[in-house]
Amino acid sequence: MASILERLGFGRRIRALLSQESRFLGVDVGSSSIKLAELRKEKERAVLETYGELSLARYGAADGDVGRSFKVVDAKLSEALKDLIQESQAKSKKAIVSIPLKNSFLTTMELPELSSDELKEAIMFEARKYIPIPVAEVAIDWWVLPPTSKDQGSSSIGSGKRKFVNVLLAAVPKEVVEKYKDIFRNAGLEISAFEIEAFSFSRASLKQEFGTVMMVDMGASATKMIIADAGVVRASHSFDRGSQEFTLALSQSLSIDFARAEILKRESGIIRKPETEGVAQVLEPLVDYMASEAERFLINWQRHGGRAISKIIIGGGGALLAGSADFFVKKFGVEVAVVNPFSKVVYPAFLEPALKNVGAAFANAIGLALREF
Repeated sequence: MASILERLGFGRRIRALLSQESRFLGVDVGSSSIKLAELRKEKERAVLETYGELSLARYGAADGDVGRSFKVVDAKLSEALKDLIQESQAKSKKAIVSIPLKNSFLTTMELPELSSDELKEAIMFEARKYIPIPVAEVAIDWWVLPPTSKDQGSSSIGSGKRKFVNVLLAAVPKEVVEKYKDIFRNAGLEISAFEIEAFSFSRASLKQEFGTVMMVDMGASATKMIIADAGVVRASHSFDRGSQEFTLALSQSLSIDFARAEILKRESGIIRKPETEGVAQVLEPLVDYMASEAERFLINWQRHGGRAISKIIIGGGGALLAGSADFFVKKFGVEVAVVNPFSKVVYPAFLEPALKNVGAAFANAIGLALREF
C-alpha cells in the first residue's frame, strides 16, 4: 500500500530531492578544456555517475587545435559548459568549481598563539602585507595548520619559547569570483563552492602519506606545484609553462602540424628508443626545465625549515607524457607516482582501461567532487 506521502506525490519529490542532494559535481575549467566529474554518495562511498571533457578548440578559434590553450570569452565558456553538461548527461544543478592557482593568493604566515577573535584580527591585519591588491577587493579564507613534528619540538613544555601557529592564507579577487558565477549561471548551473585547485588536486592525489610530498600538476599553459606535509597543503608555486610547450616544440622542430605533434608527444614521450630518439631530444630539455623549477621550489621550502620530500606525485595532461615519471625519479631520487584520482571512487569494471588512460588529467575535477565526502 502506498504511503500518504506517495499518494500525494511527495514521495517521488522527496526521493528526487535526496537523489539530487547526494550528487556532487566538480568542474575544472582549464585553459585548453573543461573537465567535469559527477559522484553519487552511496553508503558513504563515492560512486562515479559520469565524467567528461570538452576541448575549447572550437570555442576559442575557428581553426583551433585540440590541446592548445585558448583565451575564450565568457559567453563561449558558458556555451561550452552547457554542451559538456548535455554530452556527459550530468544531473546536478550545483557545481563545485576550481579557481586557478594563478588567479589566487596562497601563502603561510607565522603568528603568536592568540584567542580566536584576536587571531582573526591579526590575520586580517597581516594579510595586507601578503596580498598585492587591496584587501577589500578579495575574498579571504584561512586555516590554522596543525603543527609539524619540528614545530611541536620547538614549542614544547619547558622549551622556553613562545608558542606560534602557522596560518594558511587564501585569497581570491572578488571580480574572479563574480566572473565564474556569471559563466555558470548562464550555463544553467549554480556554484555551491569555490576551491583553489591546489586543494582539489591534493585531495585527489594523497592517500595515507604522512611524510612530505610534492605534487606537480602539469596543465596545458601552466605548471602548478604543491607541497603537503602530513597530508596538509603547506606551500604552492606556479609558472606559465605547460604541456602545450612540448607540442609546439615538436611542431616547430619536426615541421609537422600541431595535431600530429600532440599525438606524437603522447605516443613517444621521452622514452629513449631508436625510433623515438628525435622526439625525446626535443622534449627532454623542456621536461628538465620543469624539474629544475620544482627543484628550486623544494630548495626554497627547505630553506624555510621544511622537511625533505619522500615522494612526488605528478598529474595533469602533461603527466600522460610517456617516460615523465622515470625522468623525475632520476632527477630527485625518490618514489614518483602518476596520480590516479579514480582509485578513490567506485566505477564499473569495464571503464578501467579508459579511466587509466585519462586519470591524471581528471585529478582536479574528481578532487572537487570529493570535497563533500
